[in-house]
Amino acid sequence: MVESILGYVPLISATIVSGLLVLGFFNFSIARRNLQRQTEQQISNLKIQNEQEIYSRIIEARLRLENTEQFTRMANESPVFKERFALVDTPSEYYVVVSFIDLFEYVFHLNKTKMIDSLVWDRWKILTETIMTIPKFASVWAKTKESHPDKDFRDFIDSLDSGKLF
Repeated sequence: MVESILGYVPLISATIVSGLLVLGFFNFSIARRNLQRQTEQQISNLKIQNEQEIYSRIIEARLRLENTEQFTRMANESPVFKERFALVDTPSEYYVVVSFIDLFEYVFHLNKTKMIDSLVWDRWKILTETIMTIPKFASVWAKTKESHPDKDFRDFIDSLDSGKLF
């Protein structure tokens, strides 16, 4: 009986080794796919982080440029800016209002794309509602809202309880 089993030992050994190789290859394939997914996620996270940093720098640069005497002088030559400056006491107030609205729009976009936690969004939503109760904000919004291409954002601002001011 032992002799009859001994004849199958090479076959059994080859089957076990083959099974281990297939299992190892399968595990390696899964590990490689998981590593690739993790790498893609990290790249995506870095891309989003870079976009946020770039957007922040653009907004800062815009506000610095707009708050210069030269830009304000040139803007006063525009009937559009004259009309908008008339909504506030000074051009710098207008620039601050527009910067806040742009910031709200960006945070709204982050929420819409699930890039911020819902608790963070809730905080920003309350802040937006509160700030939009400031009459100058509401007036500037009413005159500039069409310059915001995201209809969902426009609807969001218009739907705020403070929207009765519009």
